[in-house]
Amino acid sequence: MNKLIGRFFFKLTDSKNLIGEFSNNFSKRNFTESADRTIPNAADGKFDGEYYSTWHDDEKEHISVLAKLNITRKNENIFSLKWEIVNETGKFWGEGMVCDGILIGDYRNFDPIV
Repeated sequence: MNKLIGRFFFKLTDSKNLIGEFSNNFSKRNFTESADRTIPNAADGKFDGEYYSTWHDDEKEHISVLAKLNITRKNENIFSLKWEIVNETGKFWGEGMVCDGILIGDYRNFDPIV
């Protein structure tokens, strides 16, 4: 498995879903990612919660990826993120911080952040 290190940002929509972009050490450009909150009124408009996230896989042409995304608050503005790819064994771990209402962070496919 190649070690993947990436970066992302998410904006919270009025519907409490997420839209954003990401790239990693293998990307040639930024790609879009979106996530639908599984419990629409959870977390009172904050980032923490459970989502279904989708994005285009740069390595596999015309393939979209579906993952369960769990965002948990570590403290006031720091969050832990975990993506578990549906129907596969792939996982990504990351951390993010909120700046001007945008969740900005990093992710990797090795050694989960504790």
